[in-house]
Amino acid sequence: MSFDNIISKYKHCKIVDLFRLLNEPKNKGINILPTSSQNINSLLNGGFFSGKTYILFGKNNTGKTQICHQLCVDAFINSMKSLYIDTENTFRPERIREIASAKGLDKDLILKEILTSRIMSNIALTLKLDEIKSTMKNSNIGMIIIDSINKYFRVEQARIETSFFKAKTRFLKILNQITEIALNYNVIVVLTAQVISNFKKDSFLHELPVGLNFLNHFFTEFLYLTKEENHYSMHVINSSFLPEKRVSFKITKNGIEDSL
Repeated sequence: MSFDNIISKYKHCKIVDLFRLLNEPKNKGINILPTSSQNINSLLNGGFFSGKTYILFGKNNTGKTQICHQLCVDAFINSMKSLYIDTENTFRPERIREIASAKGLDKDLILKEILTSRIMSNIALTLKLDEIKSTMKNSNIGMIIIDSINKYFRVEQARIETSFFKAKTRFLKILNQITEIALNYNVIVVLTAQVISNFKKDSFLHELPVGLNFLNHFFTEFLYLTKEENHYSMHVINSSFLPEKRVSFKITKNGIEDSL
């Protein structure tokens, strides 16, 4: 999609930063993680790419965390170790076991290849990301998931005792840390994002990520998740290399699957 078309389509959403798009580094030795859904693979030009950071956003119960669990299993199938940073207390080992069993995989072995870290504040997240940067050279981690990236930014904004400047500065440091990790260590980074309602009547986006005005200065891959009854959709609404497109999928006890 041309820049003119992107600007025209999304100018009211303010989800595109042209300077960032034009200056995004090009990575060498890219690894691609295909998912269990051929629909999603086709949407993402084969799967999730290393060196890039993907933001999954949508309202509750649209599949964000389910996709993260599925990606951990898909990473194992593709000989990748995962790091799952959990700010929402939503990581479920039993869900990993359920998806693994459906695929005939060793449940316990998969869980050993998923490193989990429960994070209780943005200060703790900053420290964790510094720790990751210092250990990645000696690690075989191929994918990092943060579910979700903006929970504590949202919490800090609501606290009277925390100034907006302090909350913003801390959040920007985290986003910069993530960018450095993705590019310097050529890993796949998947972030989920809490959302707020979008009240612009001329926009097809009913929700926007909290802190979008900061997120869109660092990342290019925004994937919008929606649900109508039991039908789920993933929509590329901003990307540095993918066309705008939407595909459907379903969530079953076996994981993420293609809709018929």
